[in-house]
Order: sequence, then structure tokens, then C-alpha cells
Amino acid sequence: IWCSFYRMFPHVFVKDYFGITLKPFQKILIYFMMTMNHYIYIASRGQGKSWITAVFCCVRCILYPGTKIVITAGQKSQGINVIGKIKDLMNDSPNLTREITDLRTGTQSPGVDFLNGSWIKVVASTNGARSERANIIIVDEFVMVDKGIVDSVLKKFLTAPRNPEYLNKEEYKHLQEPNKELYLSSAYFKSNWGWGKVKSFFNSMTDGKKYFLCSLPYQLALKEGLLMRSQVEDEMSESDFNEILWSMEMGALFYGSSDKAWFDFEELNQNR
Repeated sequence: IWCSFYRMFPHVFVKDYFGITLKPFQKILIYFMMTMNHYIYIASRGQGKSWITAVFCCVRCILYPGTKIVITAGQKSQGINVIGKIKDLMNDSPNLTREITDLRTGTQSPGVDFLNGSWIKVVASTNGARSERANIIIVDEFVMVDKGIVDSVLKKFLTAPRNPEYLNKEEYKHLQEPNKELYLSSAYFKSNWGWGKVKSFFNSMTDGKKYFLCSLPYQLALKEGLLMRSQVEDEMSESDFNEILWSMEMGALFYGSSDKAWFDFEELNQNR
């Protein structure tokens, strides 16, 4: 009964079991990570994107035994950073520490093994990762990953959903869980394939499908005390301040021309 309750309210599980108090926006993100099958989170710098991803991975692996999660990113070190965050969480949570049998942050086979059979692996976003299998893929800084790799390699990891023993019983066959795709990044140029992905998720979400998309700018990090106001003001007042990069990195806004523009930004930028 408690397991069912915590699956419905994962943010409560984080507080009760891990002893971590989440901020309101983090509760919302964790909830939709757990309940939606397709998820995009566009974040400004300083929001703790890797940290919230680490918390989600631990919650999912504990509440759903036998879960297989693959994390990848533009650079393998970015994926390993999530494992590092899990290690930090263990230092403050005895309950989480008891759930984990092994944690590796080296470059050879980084990952986490859980007592209940769940595991997390970090793989490089290359063709060499084709043999992996997972129930959940997490693509960090997905705009920096080649679209061909995402479509032909990473999404192909999701060949089979989690298969708990109760699914072998006729009365529970209909309870099979769908696999999940989670994409995280800061914003980038609209000429990047990620902008098309964002628009696709937006349309699916507004059609009522199990898709989630959000874009959270730096003002939220300021409000929640994750970013210092003086630091932001100093950076914006510098003589070499780049408004375009700021709107992408901190404003969480994709930059480029309108879809109806005569010339798109990519063409102009290449010629410039």
C-alpha cells in the first residue's frame, strides 16, 4: 500500500525516505518525470538539472524493482556527473545508502547497482552503444547529441518494458508499464534539431497525450535562492555581455528566426 502511495506521490517519498525537502518546482518536475512517458525539461543554468535527475533515478529504481536506466549526454562526463550527484545524496541519506550495492564514477563502466535488481548505466552517445537495453533513457544536453544517434541508437534501447513477475498472471497482464524517454538541456539555436523536438512535444502535450514539456528561466532560480541576484546583475552589466547567449543559457529560450521568415538564422549565420 505504501509503495502504491509513493508511486503516486514521489515527492512525498523523497521527503519521507531520503529526508530531502524539495522546492515546489522540483516537486512538480519529479512528479511528471514519474508519470509521463515523454519528457523535456529546458532549464537555465543554476537550476540543478543534474541533481533533480539523480533524485528521480533513485526514486524510480527503488519504487520499481528491476528498473534499467541508461543515461547519455553530448559528453560522457556529463552523464557521469549525475552518478556523482547520487553519491552526494548517499552521504546525506542512510536509507538510500542501504538501497545501493555498488556505485562507480570511473570512465570505464560508470553506473549504480541497487539491491532490488535495478541499475543505472552511463553510456557514450555513439554508435558503439547499440547493444544496451533499458526501460528508461535520459539524454542530458540533448541538443548536443546527434539526432541520428538519438533515433537509430538511443531510442532503440527501449526494446522491452519492465517485466515484474505479476505480469505473468492473467488478471495483471494489462498493467504493463510503458518505457520512458527523458530529454534535458539548456536552450539553443532554433536551427538545431532540438527545436523541432520541443515543438513536437508541445503539440503532443496539448493534445492530451502523456508528454510533458517545460522551460524554466533564470528568474525561477533567483526566486528559489539557487542563484545570486548580484551575480546575475554583474554578468549582465559586463561590456562583452552577449544577449543572444544569455537568452538561451539563462532565459531558456531557443533563438532564431520565425518559422515564416524569408531567410532562416542558420543561413544568415553561416554566411556571416
